[in-house]
Amino acid sequence: MEHQSVENLLINKVKEIDQATFFCFNESSHKLPVALVKHLDFENDTTIRFNCSYLPLTEQSWDVFGGELHCYKKGMPFSFVLHGIAVSDVAAGQITFTIKNIESFGAINVEENNQSVLSLIARPYKYIVQMSSAFIGGFKKKEVMPLNNAAA
Repeated sequence: MEHQSVENLLINKVKEIDQATFFCFNESSHKLPVALVKHLDFENDTTIRFNCSYLPLTEQSWDVFGGELHCYKKGMPFSFVLHGIAVSDVAAGQITFTIKNIESFGAINVEENNQSVLSLIARPYKYIVQMSSAFIGGFKKKEVMPLNNAAA
């Protein structure tokens, strides 16, 4: 049950971004950038439709091929890569993308984002405190061995 709620959270964040770069894989399994997608229409939590006016020639004849949607937006602390299967309708210029796997990057929850900002702010001060304590520790009175014990 918890797995579904995490998946729904990810899908909601993808909907919030609402744009992506579409990549497809050719016969040699090379990833090819195909289009910038400005709006994602979700049929359900695993199926997305979007317009695409260009497809590479090899994928035009396939109708079904592997693809990826890289979803990111400036100012958002998270991004996603959706892996799945694309079905093309070349005449209509539309792609139906079925999500098989989602990779997430960055802080998805607000609490995680606040924590990461706090750690970014505190990190330089932590280094200064560590260095100053080492520096001050160098001024401590050092123990000197008596000369008569050094020869023994």
